[in-house]
Amino acid sequence: MQATDSPAIEGWQRCFIALAPDVTTREALSAIQVSATARRVPYEQLHLTVTFIGALTFEQGDALAKALTEHAIPLTPTPVTHIEHWPSAGHPRLTVATLAMTDEFVKLDWRVRSLMIEQGLPVDARAFRPHVTLARFGREAGPVDHATLSPPNLLARFESLILYSSTPARHGARYRALAITSLP
Repeated sequence: MQATDSPAIEGWQRCFIALAPDVTTREALSAIQVSATARRVPYEQLHLTVTFIGALTFEQGDALAKALTEHAIPLTPTPVTHIEHWPSAGHPRLTVATLAMTDEFVKLDWRVRSLMIEQGLPVDARAFRPHVTLARFGREAGPVDHATLSPPNLLARFESLILYSSTPARHGARYRALAITSLP
């Protein structure tokens, strides 16, 4: 895993592990129609979150980055199964592209959760639901038409496993890669 430059703080905040889509997948996801009332996730920030972590010290981050290299597994192309509004079309917060829960995703989720325990890091209690967030809605968003959403004929491919930090910004969080490993 390749580590990137260190920030000026005594650790990293709002960390998570994610899969980065390849260029073809990223372009196809960017082309999916989203509601005009939603804020589209920027092209370069599209990702599939594997797990949320929270704050990490530099030492924890370095150890985690090294361990992730050993836990990267090859992933075959995975079909996008639905385009959905979460939590619902009546009260949307996100528009997401959901992916099939493959045996490889189950294996990756298990490996990452086991690694988090071995590293003494908190384990996200939420169930892993493979998806890529395409757009976000403001808190006051009203109902949206969910009947127009249809999944593209898309097999998603992922090229790397990344340890990110997230920084809140006025127009949505900005993600910074702390360490990157290519998938075998």
